[in-house]
Parts: sequence; structure tokens; C-alpha cells
Amino acid sequence: MNTGISLLQFFSEKDFSVPVWEVALLILINSICILLGRYKLGLFISYFFVFYWGFMLNRPYFIDMLGNMTLGLYLYAAAGVIMAFIIVIGLFIKRAGE
Repeated sequence: MNTGISLLQFFSEKDFSVPVWEVALLILINSICILLGRYKLGLFISYFFVFYWGFMLNRPYFIDMLGNMTLGLYLYAAAGVIMAFIIVIGLFIKRAGE
């Protein structure tokens, strides 16, 4: 229960500021994907931006929470790589009507 409370405090007491140029780049790339009809690729790119923002902007907090234990950071990275692999497989799967 104590972990749930600390996790809730972690997410509720933090500021989240993303550089404007990164948001503009995401919007530009996703707009191009939509115009070209590459919806899955746009979702894939969005995933990587969110994964990057989640890791880079919260890295000091992760290190504070985990201390010298780098296993948590490796698990975060491994989860991201696994999800990316699943998304890449999804990019190559065609539906019957496509």
C-alpha cells in the first residue's frame, strides 16, 4: 500500500514540461504520416516520442526512487524495446481488406 501512495505522489506532484521544438517536430512528423496515409507509422513515432519524454524528463526521479539500483532503468528500457518490436511486427501485418 505504501508503494501505491508513493507512486501516486510521484505522478501527482511533478511538473511536465516538454520543449516546444520537440512538440512541433512530433506534430510535423505525424502530420506528414497522416497526409501519406501511414497511420501505423505515425503511432509508432508517437510512441517513441512519449517513451523518450517519459524517460529523459523523469530520469532524475527514477534515479532518486531506485537509488543505485540500475535494474529499474534496464527494465524500463527493455519494456520500451519489447513494445517497439511488437509495433514493428504490427507495421508489417496487413488486414484482409488492405
